[in-house]
Amino acid sequence: MTDHTKKLPQAGCSPFTNGTTADVAKEKEQKEEVVRLGVELSLFMAEAMFILSDDRRCMTHFCFWILFKTKMDRRGPVVGRLWRVTQQVFATYIRPKNRVYIDGGKSSQSQLMRTFQQDFVSAIRGLAHIVSTLEIGCLVKPSVFEQYNQELKKLEENLRPVKHVSEANGFAREAIESEILLPLWKSLFDTTSGSQVIKLDKTITRELVRPLLNDVKKEICRSLASLVIKPPCK
Repeated sequence: MTDHTKKLPQAGCSPFTNGTTADVAKEKEQKEEVVRLGVELSLFMAEAMFILSDDRRCMTHFCFWILFKTKMDRRGPVVGRLWRVTQQVFATYIRPKNRVYIDGGKSSQSQLMRTFQQDFVSAIRGLAHIVSTLEIGCLVKPSVFEQYNQELKKLEENLRPVKHVSEANGFAREAIESEILLPLWKSLFDTTSGSQVIKLDKTITRELVRPLLNDVKKEICRSLASLVIKPPCK
């Protein structure tokens, strides 16, 4: 069984960060690497959505469970972008295929995906730590990048057995990467005013969470129906 209590090493400042030309070049290289890692992580999130898209409730629950479990600001540079990824992938690729995607029931892949959803949480937290280190002007230790790449490799291995499912459901890696992910992640370290504000579409959010809201309403109705209403005393 995977030990989910194990944490990634802290992405602390490198002792060699002293503002030299070499450090500036290294910082640029590391930031470019982080953008690549953000795109890769987002692709795994998108692929998971397609794997679970035979039932929108399961897909929505999976994404929201992961993003809430990080316990990070949904407007933060990493989590905010992943929220945006779920919105855009849903609106652009999943929502239009009404003949395939339903509300209610249970995805045939939900049990499998549940076994490693915590790995997504760990990967998101790890990337957020790396980003915060670079944002304060420090270099990230090479060992942190090495271990983080292992975290992504683990996600890739977990998804590999059901890759045929995501592809059958319309997962288009190259299109999603070029049309959604690259523009979103390339602005990660952009210091231009307002460039870090990740805007979420409220209309898409409401539609995306509708299956979960329906569950809440049903649970409330069941609870009310189970109440024993006693007649008033005479």
